[in-house]
Amino acid sequence: MTNKKGFTLTEVLLAVMIVGLIAVALASLTRAAARESGVGRSKIMLRNNLSMFMRTLRGDMARATRVEVMHGNSAVGDNAVTLLQLAQNVDRDGNLILRTIRSNSSRVVQRAKWISYCFVRGSDNNNIQPADAYRGGKIYRLESTSAYPSCSGNLPANSVVLTNVKYIPPSSSVNYFVPLFALDTFSRSGTKSLLRVQIITELPSTPVVNDVVEEIFAMPNGY
Repeated sequence: MTNKKGFTLTEVLLAVMIVGLIAVALASLTRAAARESGVGRSKIMLRNNLSMFMRTLRGDMARATRVEVMHGNSAVGDNAVTLLQLAQNVDRDGNLILRTIRSNSSRVVQRAKWISYCFVRGSDNNNIQPADAYRGGKIYRLESTSAYPSCSGNLPANSVVLTNVKYIPPSSSVNYFVPLFALDTFSRSGTKSLLRVQIITELPSTPVVNDVVEEIFAMPNGY
């Protein structure tokens, strides 16, 4: 007579438990990989946005003939504030500088241009560190050929050059205020020739995803 032996109930339950543990582990690994992938994509997005903004700012600073530091680390309310104003082909007294350059074997007159960088604080302050900070701010770049553009009123949406900007006020418990456009402490007392820029962009995510940029610019003819 053939001896037909099957699995016992204990063996079946043990196999089911092992398969369940493997499935839970695989699901956890999949979620972790998806989360890390999402964090990586968000980090890259913030880095790219900051890089494009800084490229624009560097270009403006490189061509500037006059720079006005309008906003250091003072408190920002609900209204837009002027972070920085700079002019191209304008001297320190506000007089126009007409310059000509060669372009395709012809001469082109470089005329004056006035630029304002404006900041509007965001409204998101949920689960943020420090407690008095805000997310979701925007930096605008306004341009004119006659005078410095005003940062008051409704700013045009197509002038936004950076989003997701974090605001940390000077009253904060941390000693790092952003966005910051201020004369650098290492500037010479007579010329104050260095401009420090500090910016943080941050997303309301878990875990928190942010990026930081800090750069020092040499200003034309001091300040």
